[in-house]
Amino acid sequence: MLSAEEREIRKKQVGASEIYKLLNFDTEAVQDLFDQKVGLQPFPELDNDAIIAGNILEEQCLEYYAKSNNVKIIMDERIEHKDIKGLVASLDARDVTRGIPVENKAINQTVWESWIAKRAFNAKWGNTKLNIPKSYYCQAQTQIAVLGSDYGILNVNTLTDEEQEDPISVVITDIHNKQIVINRDDKLINELELRAKYMLDCIKYKYRPSEQDFLEKHIF
Repeated sequence: MLSAEEREIRKKQVGASEIYKLLNFDTEAVQDLFDQKVGLQPFPELDNDAIIAGNILEEQCLEYYAKSNNVKIIMDERIEHKDIKGLVASLDARDVTRGIPVENKAINQTVWESWIAKRAFNAKWGNTKLNIPKSYYCQAQTQIAVLGSDYGILNVNTLTDEEQEDPISVVITDIHNKQIVINRDDKLINELELRAKYMLDCIKYKYRPSEQDFLEKHIF
């Protein structure tokens, strides 16, 4: 649960985990996000089995990543974009050795299987083509932009139904851990940065965002 101080800070910022919502300013998701930032709606408290399991296992998962790659990591940093005040990446970990972001996800095995792509894909795990959710892809690209990296890691750990129900008993192994390389996508990063700047202005000056307004100000 967020503290009162954290809530006030979040109102003035756009986080990497939120930025995928900005791909279309006319959606209900963006309008709700704007209302939360300006205090018209409360921030939702997210709580489900996947989130609980992810929180319990996060440190173990990240330590497994560090050990398996023989790298040093720093966990739980909050880093602001050097050129865009208010655009922030809350990192699960930063791989200090390689200078890259590491985003940890604990997901159900059936969810992982749904990511496996036959045609269009946006990431690969070894020779396996994946179509990872747009929210994760945009989050990773924002983290890459904030750190100025060439790539990032989506550190995915797959759980069975039984493991998700009892995460405390889980010991992370190669069977669970899948380290997906997300290469830098400059075209998308440029768009996300423009959209973040626009949203931050909307929050600051309390005018409601719209796709047409964004396009007229930043594209046309």
